[in-house]
Amino acid sequence: MYMRTKIIIISSLLWALTTSVAIAAPYCAVFAWGKVCDYNDLNECLRAAGSDGECKINQKEDKAPSGTAPFCLVTPRGTECIYDDAPACRMAASINTPAFANKVVCAENPNR
Repeated sequence: MYMRTKIIIISSLLWALTTSVAIAAPYCAVFAWGKVCDYNDLNECLRAAGSDGECKINQKEDKAPSGTAPFCLVTPRGTECIYDDAPACRMAASINTPAFANKVVCAENPNR
């Protein structure tokens, strides 16, 4: 009985770890040595990157960027590349900001 309980607990922990790693956030802090893609907030990513790195849109996010327009609205829900100019994208970001508390940004489409 004890061994079976131990196996169930270890299996549950492994499952939890693998599923949490699979969930990707919209921003990556990119460094010379690699990148860390677990930031839902651009400001959080910029702080983590500091002067040694930069922040980029995570192209391997759970929800891949949608649309082909030059500018993208990046939110915790996903990335929508549907804006033809930066001012329209920034306006959409400012409208969405209250709901997401500064976690929305307008960025250039990484697929162009």
